[in-house]
Amino acid sequence: MSADPIDAAFKALHNHNLAAAAEARAENQAKTISEMRYAGNELARVLDDIMQSELCQFDAISKACCIATIAKWNRAKTGQL
Repeated sequence: MSADPIDAAFKALHNHNLAAAAEARAENQAKTISEMRYAGNELARVLDDIMQSELCQFDAISKACCIATIAKWNRAKTGQL
């Protein structure tokens, strides 16, 4: 008894479509992660620039919160939550 060639062709096409869809999702996720990492890095950079500015008049608590925020971002982006 041999397998139905039409059925086999449809199964192969279906499996190819599933694989292509999975690859597209993975590429989309990688792009989104990259964009989010870039945005987070830019926010941390701007926050650091503000803290280093001579025009900035933070009190000790505000400065500690900014330092903690940047440190938390650096840990988060490397998976050290």
